[in-house]
Amino acid sequence: MTEPFTLDEAGYVLYADVIGRLRERFPAIPAWRLEQIIAAENDAITGGLLRIVPAEVEAGAVEMLEREDERLHDRSPLSDEGEVA
Repeated sequence: MTEPFTLDEAGYVLYADVIGRLRERFPAIPAWRLEQIIAAENDAITGGLLRIVPAEVEAGAVEMLEREDERLHDRSPLSDEGEVA
């Protein structure tokens, strides 16, 4: 018989907990984008959708969101990006 263990001990976290932590950390990123990134990270690691995700999914999502958040904050309202003279 196997020993019981918690999800945390198994290296898994609850999907809702990941979303909650990321919403707090990246408030400028829309919720749909956070969920999209979590799904992509989860698929990359597990190949399928789960309601619990490997803890590494959150770490990967944080890396992607930090880059995306930096791009959002680096854009100036007077940016010449995409402008045609």
